[in-house]
Amino acid sequence: MRHQKEKGTTIPLEYWANILKERKLIDMALPLLEILKVWGFVGGQVLWMLTPFLGREKIAPLAQALEEPETLQRLQCYLIEEDMQV
Repeated sequence: MRHQKEKGTTIPLEYWANILKERKLIDMALPLLEILKVWGFVGGQVLWMLTPFLGREKIAPLAQALEEPETLQRLQCYLIEEDMQV
């Protein structure tokens, strides 16, 4: 699995994209990503508050991605590419 490096953190974009693809959620995820570009920072902060309960290793990459609109844009582009290949 290939990882994207951004600001010193590893964000597994392909991992999340593959999960969405496997669960056939790409059509639902694309509009949601538009919303998350605006509200993602707030969602990221909520996830940071939940890390003691849900585990940092699972939540931290997602929280970091939510705080970075560029990362969400890359994920959206990756999903569009995947959707066009199907």
